[in-house]
Amino acid sequence: MRKIGVTQAVYTSDMDSLACSIAYTELLNLEGKNATAYIPKEPAHTVTSEIKSWDFKYEVEPKPEEIDDLEFVLVDTTDPHTFPKFVKEKNIIEIYDHHVGYEDYWEEKLGDRAKIDIIGSCATLIWEEYKKRGFAEKISQTSAKMLYAAIISNTLNFKAALTTQRDILAFQEVSPIADIPEYWIQKYFIEQEEYIYQNTRQAILDDIKIIEFPNLGEKIAIGQIELWESKKFVLDYKPLIKEVLDNFDYKKWFFNAPCISMGKTYVLTENDEVKKILEEHFDFKFQNEIGEVNKLIERKEFVKAILKL
Repeated sequence: MRKIGVTQAVYTSDMDSLACSIAYTELLNLEGKNATAYIPKEPAHTVTSEIKSWDFKYEVEPKPEEIDDLEFVLVDTTDPHTFPKFVKEKNIIEIYDHHVGYEDYWEEKLGDRAKIDIIGSCATLIWEEYKKRGFAEKISQTSAKMLYAAIISNTLNFKAALTTQRDILAFQEVSPIADIPEYWIQKYFIEQEEYIYQNTRQAILDDIKIIEFPNLGEKIAIGQIELWESKKFVLDYKPLIKEVLDNFDYKKWFFNAPCISMGKTYVLTENDEVKKILEEHFDFKFQNEIGEVNKLIERKEFVKAILKL
């Protein structure tokens, strides 16, 4: 029996990626397979200190002597440019993701083993696999808690535009197993905020993605931080945000800051072309370099729409 490595994008380890890696590794082991989660980067601010204390295990990377014989499952990403260096594409056996851009590529390579759906959280896909494969009642409380937190995080407490009924149903089904009190949700977002204000530069760096847009013939750097209250953050840390994103040396960039408590999204950009895209296609109203719109928009929604321009 070949060992299976479950892993994710190398650039960030957010709540959704981490939960999917941990929970899907458990599902494979419940099926009698030999699986290990490989998390190549320290979990980001969406994985709070409380969550880090939960009982889950992973390795950073496989041993060099194991790599040639490993099969891989990728979660929460389909972009080969983001895969850890230890992943050999020919050894990928499954992909679970909810981002756009590489659906046709992987469906041609893997067929129905490429499970890519545009929904709020990749964790929803993992929970659906537990149900399909008859292990919903055997999931550990730790994995259930991870999926619970991931769905809350990635749907911005179900306020994000890409949230679906599937996300809501998955959350409802996993909640009794996770057994987390309702007040925890607001506490979770506030704890993230406290970390971000204490580690601001690192928090900004932790969630910047360089997205290639073939239709535009260029790449755009998009930073993102979801906060309970984000307007003050953007105003207070505008110089630092600009400095961090300028250092990536891409002329076109913007920083996205959904405000969960107000149901609004704030963006920061210096680039007039990016500003025009955000005004014309997402209804942002700009005052100088800061734009505002009365709805929550996540980076993956921007990417999906910009790819169609």
